[in-house]
Amino acid sequence: MLTLRKAAPIAVALSLAVAGGVFAGDNENVTFTLVSEMSVSDVGADERVSLEFSAEGLVGVKQLEIVLEVSDAAHFNLNSARLALGGAFEDVQTLQTPGLVEEGTDNQVRLAAAVTPPDQVDGDASLTLSVKTSDSFTDDTEASLSVALISIGPDRENRDEFTAESLGLAVTINPPPPPVTEPTLTASTATDVSADYSALEMGSSADGSDGEVALGVSFADATGAAAAGQTITFTVSNAGSETVHVLGEGSLAGGESLEVSVDTDASGAASITLDAEGDKFAGSTSASISAATSAPNTEGVSRDLSVDFSVTWDVPVPAELASFAGEIVGEDEILLRWGVAAQTNNLGWEVYRSVDGEVFERVGDLVPGAGTSDEFRTYEFVDLDPPVADVVFYYLRQIDLNGAVSRSSTIEVVFATGLGDQIVPLTSALGQNYPNPFNPGTSIRFDLAEGSFVTLRIFDGLGQRVRTLTEAALPAGSYGKTWDGRDARGVRVASGVYYYELRAGSFVSMKKMTLIQ
Repeated sequence: MLTLRKAAPIAVALSLAVAGGVFAGDNENVTFTLVSEMSVSDVGADERVSLEFSAEGLVGVKQLEIVLEVSDAAHFNLNSARLALGGAFEDVQTLQTPGLVEEGTDNQVRLAAAVTPPDQVDGDASLTLSVKTSDSFTDDTEASLSVALISIGPDRENRDEFTAESLGLAVTINPPPPPVTEPTLTASTATDVSADYSALEMGSSADGSDGEVALGVSFADATGAAAAGQTITFTVSNAGSETVHVLGEGSLAGGESLEVSVDTDASGAASITLDAEGDKFAGSTSASISAATSAPNTEGVSRDLSVDFSVTWDVPVPAELASFAGEIVGEDEILLRWGVAAQTNNLGWEVYRSVDGEVFERVGDLVPGAGTSDEFRTYEFVDLDPPVADVVFYYLRQIDLNGAVSRSSTIEVVFATGLGDQIVPLTSALGQNYPNPFNPGTSIRFDLAEGSFVTLRIFDGLGQRVRTLTEAALPAGSYGKTWDGRDARGVRVASGVYYYELRAGSFVSMKKMTLIQ
């Protein structure tokens, strides 16, 4: 069992206890600077580890005390603690105490030195603290040395003291290796797009026609920085009946594929633009697109990265609807109703939604049609979790039994025209994020029945906090926040399951979401 001595003076010259507290004397402006490396690795058992620093601007120093602190007393042999003096101290004779464990602690060692009268120390000096690791210490053991206190001056009553907070003198032993980080390839545009056909003869050139769809990705190397010159290969496959044009690169008939290579720009971005044309007799055409590249992680291991897209073009003609409208029901649901005077071979209806009126995505399941009927019929669809937006756009895509499709006109459902229109919720609630799964971002909506201090945080699957989206006092009302898939440092996080938690007064709720890169 290791026996440690407690601090006890061995001579009057070395009785260095500070009597009068912190003293603003001639040495209050001395600066201390770490000279040794901030970290050392591959340290094993019974090895001496040093912490060396310089002291600049010493004035009339005759007595010196330093308290060395270790992270864990079990990792070190504190009896082996030593102090070595250099620089201006080499010109004088000194007496030193051995390392004495500080009273009331088990991880601090006080080391002291006194200059033999009538000498004193002026100018600059170097000081080295060292201690041996324990017999059980291994090169996997993480530990640290730091200076907890320096006390210097001409005598025991007149000392200038410097604490750990002002000194910042520390050495980390066997720090963990840096985490392996991966390159990323993420979508910078929508990944599932529905578009109108361009008019005939307007699909093969960049002219802003209806069918043009830009698909883009963003690349970041293993450091997390956007990288220029990375080759992205876009593979476009036409699964439809009409020709798909890759603007500036070529055209694909149904069943054909085309590879296009694009180098990223300075912001790490690369993109292609597709188009398709058709008249009112054209069938639905869809294309599947994969953007792929390879890049090394921080360990030099190559990673294959890819992002998938799909685009569908439809004939922009309205279905035979007698009516189509939407309204807000409940607290945040949207009810769509439409009426049909007659229908022929009607398989059913798909509902598409957008927050900008341009990029739409399908929501919900197919609403079954009535086949062939001369009777007036009405249909309903409830959007249970609409996105957080002032205005939400919808259209219907009607599918015949033979596969033919047509589109309705677009309607708008207005949530609010201003702050004065907001209704105070009856209960506090946390909604499911939308979209989910998501890439690259998602919206989170919540209601507050009363004003309170609110925190909205993101956690990973291990329960580690990734990001704080809200931390503020908020009045009662409905709110929406967007998470861009980045952590608190602005670095994109990996694919996986994440959790978001809302705390508002006594109300606490947590939900799960999935990020797909």
